[in-house]
Amino acid sequence: MCDSPNLHCNEQHWFMEEQTKEQSDQESSPFLHYQFMKQEKLAEGGGGEEEDDELELQSLLSREERAHSEPLFCSYRDRLQEDSALDRSRREAIKWTHRVCQRYAFSCITEILSVDYFDRLLANIRIAEMKPWMVQLVAVTCLSLAAKVNETHVPTLSAFQVEGPNYVFEPKTVQRMELLMLSKLEWRMNPVAPFSFLNHIIRRLHFCTSSQMDRFMTLFELSLLALVSDSRFIHHRPSVIAAAISCRSMEKMQYEGSRIGCFLNALSNSLKWSELSHFFVRRPLGGRGSSKH
Repeated sequence: MCDSPNLHCNEQHWFMEEQTKEQSDQESSPFLHYQFMKQEKLAEGGGGEEEDDELELQSLLSREERAHSEPLFCSYRDRLQEDSALDRSRREAIKWTHRVCQRYAFSCITEILSVDYFDRLLANIRIAEMKPWMVQLVAVTCLSLAAKVNETHVPTLSAFQVEGPNYVFEPKTVQRMELLMLSKLEWRMNPVAPFSFLNHIIRRLHFCTSSQMDRFMTLFELSLLALVSDSRFIHHRPSVIAAAISCRSMEKMQYEGSRIGCFLNALSNSLKWSELSHFFVRRPLGGRGSSKH
């Protein structure tokens, strides 16, 4: 048993219960569009046809609905709210992930992917108590897989385990955990996330210059990273989070309130459900005492 820090932990039987299911994710990555947009600075006239935009949006919303209402994930959200120890462990794991991402200059997308994998795995495994070494192993594995999905240069499994981890694992242990995670997540490594809706949102912002685009993207990423460790984050749909962060970013860029309001109304109409408006009524952006999200 690995109850002491800085031990090389061997595999535990609970990590070996499932055989891997070699099923590739046939759905396209929701992040590829964002990366392309950022590189191209949304050249004037760029963006797909309105019909393609609507089809893409409906596909995202359908996937979002399935994920958000999945019973195991709903149960996990409730567990986080009731179990302060689990919530604290999650926060610490995400803080460690953030430090490693900064060290290796990983993108914001990699960090958000890692957190998504972390939450989805914990929602899908049944264990009475997540001990600290288990949480650390899950965090290392999630970041390793996220980097493999999104980064060009990926450190070795040993090199990942930096920035003050309380436990250090042999590479073969992490590799076995990766296989279990891929099986539990059914090889679906491109989830719907706030970034998935950036194409749809930015087409309605009509930035005049590439510097405006860069400023918006920077603010969007910083805001998203600032709130992702808060477990209340996962109670809201990614599309709502994306819209909220977009409006907050527009505030910081000193857009007029009327323009932000028109933008919000347009998004509410296109998203075709009311949670977005309720979100802003309950949590006004920028005011004192407003929530992080």
